[in-house]
Amino acid sequence: MSNFLGIDYGTKRIGLAYNVLSLSEPLFVIDNQVNDDNPIVCDKALAEISQICSERKIDKIVLGLSEAEMAEKIKLFAKLLQEKINLPLTMIDETLSSHEVGRRMKEAGFNLKKRQGPIDHYAAALILEDYLETLPV
Repeated sequence: MSNFLGIDYGTKRIGLAYNVLSLSEPLFVIDNQVNDDNPIVCDKALAEISQICSERKIDKIVLGLSEAEMAEKIKLFAKLLQEKINLPLTMIDETLSSHEVGRRMKEAGFNLKKRQGPIDHYAAALILEDYLETLPV
């Protein structure tokens, strides 16, 4: 099976996940400190994603696509990412992925009000999981 990198894009944080065979695994969250000069993605975040793709021998990127204004930012991010990394990229609907992560964590008994840290990498894992389910067995 190919190696995929799942991405949950945000203007503050970017969640990353990868696959182990047909299972998605949350990786971690990287900071995306955008500014007026670069309102979509900072150079450091692009460099980190590029390094991860190289280290994990990623064959394809799976990027979650949201709605409305955020969808336009994600499309610009995808363009910048492909210019930097030059890997095939697929976008899939990620509407409510963060909400789904929260629901699953609550079902598992996590106290969401007391949890520490972001959940973007879990959302990236859900995005990748959805994509992996579309692949032929």
